[in-house]
Amino acid sequence: MDDEVGGIFHSIRFWQGWAVAATLAALIAFAANIEYSSDGYVADYVAIVGGDDSEPMWVINADLGEGLLNVRAVAAQSPGDDQYVLWVSGQHPQRLGVLPVDRGRAALKLSDTVQGILAHAKTLAVSREAAGNDGEPGNWLHEVSVARL
Repeated sequence: MDDEVGGIFHSIRFWQGWAVAATLAALIAFAANIEYSSDGYVADYVAIVGGDDSEPMWVINADLGEGLLNVRAVAAQSPGDDQYVLWVSGQHPQRLGVLPVDRGRAALKLSDTVQGILAHAKTLAVSREAAGNDGEPGNWLHEVSVARL
């Protein structure tokens, strides 16, 4: 009934749904960060790459002081003969590395150039590429904002 009067943005159900989704994303990011922090690691940045459903595909923690991206595959499944590649998106995308799948983990070492770009860039992107393709990215499957901790 409320949806008919004021539209979807005046609906309590709409805002309750957003609150639940934001809470779940924050809890996942917090849990991922605690897991890394137990080894004395504290990330500078975090990004959660979402999937088509409610479970994220990857959780990415960046430590620019060490020049590392720690990536954990949550719901990402193997794309067959292809691979998922992480990029800093923008006018001149920078390749960061191949993403793990099937609950795997990866530590991606960043060059000084990419660290500088990533420190100022706020968006990461994921593409699906043929294995061995080190060229330009294809279409972005996912884009995600990077949050500073």
